[in-house]
Amino acid sequence: MSSEVIFWPLISMLVFTALTPLVTLLGERRGDKGIGGYWSAASFAVALYLLYQVYQQVISSPKGYLEYYIYAPPVGVMFYVDLISIFFSAVFIFLGFVSALHSTRYMERDTGLGAYYALLQLMTLGMVYVTFTGDLFNLFVFWEVMAISSYVLVAFRKELWEPVEAGLKYLVMSGAGSATMLFAMSLIYGLTGSLNFTYVSEAFRSMQPTPLHYLAIAMLVVAFGIKAAAFPFWTWLPDAHPAAPSPISAMLSGVVIKTGVYGILRVIFLLFPLAMFNYGAMLFAMAALTMTIGNIGALLQRDIKRLLAFSSVAQIGYILVGLAAASYGCLVDGMASAMFHVFNHAIMKGLAFLAAGALIYRLETRSLDDLAGVGRKMPISTVSLTIALFALGGVPPLNGFMSKWYLFMSAIDGGLWPLAIIGVINSAFSVAYYLWVFQRLFLAPPSKLVEQHAKEAPAPILIALIILVTIIFAVGIYPQPIISFTRTAAQTFLTNFQITYLA
Repeated sequence: MSSEVIFWPLISMLVFTALTPLVTLLGERRGDKGIGGYWSAASFAVALYLLYQVYQQVISSPKGYLEYYIYAPPVGVMFYVDLISIFFSAVFIFLGFVSALHSTRYMERDTGLGAYYALLQLMTLGMVYVTFTGDLFNLFVFWEVMAISSYVLVAFRKELWEPVEAGLKYLVMSGAGSATMLFAMSLIYGLTGSLNFTYVSEAFRSMQPTPLHYLAIAMLVVAFGIKAAAFPFWTWLPDAHPAAPSPISAMLSGVVIKTGVYGILRVIFLLFPLAMFNYGAMLFAMAALTMTIGNIGALLQRDIKRLLAFSSVAQIGYILVGLAAASYGCLVDGMASAMFHVFNHAIMKGLAFLAAGALIYRLETRSLDDLAGVGRKMPISTVSLTIALFALGGVPPLNGFMSKWYLFMSAIDGGLWPLAIIGVINSAFSVAYYLWVFQRLFLAPPSKLVEQHAKEAPAPILIALIILVTIIFAVGIYPQPIISFTRTAAQTFLTNFQITYLA
């Protein structure tokens, strides 16, 4: 089997996406508004199977990766897949599957579902092929596929003012990030005559660092930092996530912002060798400030989805701890721990938003005051939300504890004791507001809204929650397979591109 296997998930997802409006329309005419969700879930299931076929080819390749050139370097335009690509893509597709399953009932009161499910699949396709590119041109094309789809999904309920305002704010900030990325690409092309990752990396190794190199680094950090909602670019996120439908909030927080993390990990570490360029202090500051700002913002919220959105900002800060550790010499463990938390946060935050969505589906409110006491009427949904919150807080034996342990240990191994201490303090601080949410949901007297309307969510929503709860416990108790995979992926990446740290 040749490198053309790289395109199998792309072709499959494009075919499913093209047929989604027709399938959804036929289902609605038969009185089944959930058919689009099941069709999308099938699309993601097929894509996961095809991704596994790509994985088999990657691990059987003597080089440890697959590549397919549209144009040979220095022009570039190529597809490139290694274990890091497989890891991120699997997380993106799996959360898309769970979100589609949840949407079958959550979105049944909405119209335009054909467009909704098509955009969900298109957004996921864009994210997957951001990780499948070997040059900046391809990355930018698929980045925009992901970004434009996500703008529309945030503002999907266009009859309401809040989603339109949030979508516009997201569009402006993310569009500015895309323009900044385009400018950085022009600088890189001017310096090297190429946009191919390998060619650019080798060209920069033969040059002395100049202000233009550091300007390109800064602009890429801005572009990826906006998408990741890292400090000081996080301000779009607390508006966009609450306004979007809850399954889209789960995707935005669980995986879309991780494309920014992927960009920093793959593009910046690859194009700008640590042996020549020093950007560790920048990552240190971004990690510390992002987790702190996120936790402080969450503490002030009484809207469950805004609280979870600020929590996502804080979690990006924890992921940046691993990348900061990598930039200070703890290369393999720093990258591996960051990737491990990418996986865990996708599961934890996906569960948190989907469980909150189950409560919103029944009660049509995001106010924690109105949700008071709902745990007595909707125990499965509320317990699922509580498990997600405790996992995010790093409570053992849940998966969040394991990845935070590895993150902070990698920081210590890299000599970043202050950052590890800041991380531990922030993690303990976050448990305080998670416990407050637990108190409101379970221990407070039931509100009138809960007394009158609360009952457990429908089966498809509960199935999606149970799948994620199972993974949280499984990875928390037995994290070794994920840790081993992330370490192998990081080591292979560093070896293939001869990335080293020079003290």
